[in-house]
Amino acid sequence: MKAWQKYFIYVSLLFLAAALYRNNYLRIPGVFSFPSLILSFLFLFAGFLGNTLSWERILRKSNVRVGFNACLAGIGLSIFGKYIPGKIWMIVGRAAYIAERGRMSLGKLSAISLNAQLITLWVGLVFGAVGVFLLGGIRLWGWLILSLWLILSLLIFSDGTHRRAERLFRKIFRRKLELPRLNFGSTLSIMPWFVLQWTLWSIGFYLLALSLHPGHIPWTAGLGFPMAGSLGIMAVITPGGLGTREAVMAGYLALADFSLAEATTIAVASRLWFLVGEVFIFLAGWTAHKIKEP
Repeated sequence: MKAWQKYFIYVSLLFLAAALYRNNYLRIPGVFSFPSLILSFLFLFAGFLGNTLSWERILRKSNVRVGFNACLAGIGLSIFGKYIPGKIWMIVGRAAYIAERGRMSLGKLSAISLNAQLITLWVGLVFGAVGVFLLGGIRLWGWLILSLWLILSLLIFSDGTHRRAERLFRKIFRRKLELPRLNFGSTLSIMPWFVLQWTLWSIGFYLLALSLHPGHIPWTAGLGFPMAGSLGIMAVITPGGLGTREAVMAGYLALADFSLAEATTIAVASRLWFLVGEVFIFLAGWTAHKIKEP
């Protein structure tokens, strides 16, 4: 492992520890159903593997041939980069790992990574919109979700927006950059992999809520996680969506007839739950990295 990779991991872990300590997200709530809790972790871990598969598929569609192990290592070792302020470190981190392994252009791979992130957010907002509609909260959340979804649609599918981004880059950096972009058909062909990861995480979150709440929980509660996760990622100020994701999730769960106290407890617990998944994919990525080392 290169020195910069080690420093990147150390710095991201420090920012993670500081953020969790400052926001007091390490509280363990009471559990009503341990079987549901265990199942929630299995779906959580599977969702991270689905995330790795979606990264591998978009690379393949972009004519970048890398194995699953390299993708797993890139995602795992960079997973905590999202807690570093700036919102770009996880995107660049997984691209940098592939670039160094395959001696490829970091700029090109970072653009592919950004495309993958945009598609992830696009699908997550669709999940959230379905949940909000079914829970009758479209008047409260509808315009926000629709506006962000349309912006993402332009960034992903519009040739004009793509060309303007390239021109803006040339003006700012005085360098020509051709951003790789999938056509409409190729984007749709890899979309199921992004749907898969959000589906697994949604089921996992529903099972988590089921384990922390003794009463009936509608299945639509699970769709709050993609919406909250997407809006948390899109929050410019908070690293890793800390605070934003929990606030959105609590508001969504309130639509599903949770009390404010219950919604807040589950929302805060989901941060610790998801952190366990991030530790899992970090360790899996570390193992994959070691396997690939000569």
